[in-house]
Amino acid sequence: MIRYPVVAGTFYPGSPTKLRQTIMDLITSPLGPGNLDFKVPVTQPLNKNVGIIVPHAGYVYSGPIAVHAYVAAARLGKPNLVVLIGPNHTGRGAKVGVWDKGSWLTPLGKVEVDEQASKLLFENCEVCKADFDSHLLEHSLEVQLPFLQFFFDEFKILPISIFPVSIDLCKKIAAGLDAIASEYKNTLFVVSTDFNHYENQDVTIKKDQMAIEKIEAKDPIGLVEVVDKYDISMCGVSAVASFLYMKTFGKPKLLCHATSGDVSKDFLQVVGYASFICEAA
Repeated sequence: MIRYPVVAGTFYPGSPTKLRQTIMDLITSPLGPGNLDFKVPVTQPLNKNVGIIVPHAGYVYSGPIAVHAYVAAARLGKPNLVVLIGPNHTGRGAKVGVWDKGSWLTPLGKVEVDEQASKLLFENCEVCKADFDSHLLEHSLEVQLPFLQFFFDEFKILPISIFPVSIDLCKKIAAGLDAIASEYKNTLFVVSTDFNHYENQDVTIKKDQMAIEKIEAKDPIGLVEVVDKYDISMCGVSAVASFLYMKTFGKPKLLCHATSGDVSKDFLQVVGYASFICEAA
């Protein structure tokens, strides 16, 4: 089963050459991390589990923020497995849908799904279900793959799409993710969310900061509570909360926070973006 790209040519360039150049331009852009101090693709093996939180909008808006996390992760080494965890925007498929076999295609080539990792996840998380439908039209994980291919070239993936779910289900998802981290010691966990949507710059900065503080504190309950109490339209709350419940990792470190307005200069209706990294505790 091949998952074909659905936002190539819109969220990011559909040409391999232009796509690679775009990622390099994002790195050196005013909101990006700056010039690379290492060669890509990275060949040095990753020797521990690493987690990053990244946005998933069109590259022109969220790409400079996302690439902060990818550069930080690449400095630590090349993973064999990348677990992708993101929100389900489409309403299709399972509550916790896992693409458990086959491959995903991008303009930069094909990436194989790790079937053994998916089996391990199912053994340790009964709420995770094999499901293609939740991924077919979903963009939040697709847009991560070109970044990963740019920095690491070859690796296997395990894509997981999550509807808004209860805290109890987030804990169960975390248990499955911890089982993977225990078995696969050099895995990169990529969790995707955008932050507050379509309010003005000042409101979005304030709302985002409340969520960011809970993430930095590794407080999943607090995150869910502030998002609900202050009506923060953060699309990947359940994905991030599941990640924060993982015992594998320490507290996430904020790398970059900005909004679409910082790119477009239209500050009336912006979307917030942030990137984080954390390492095995």
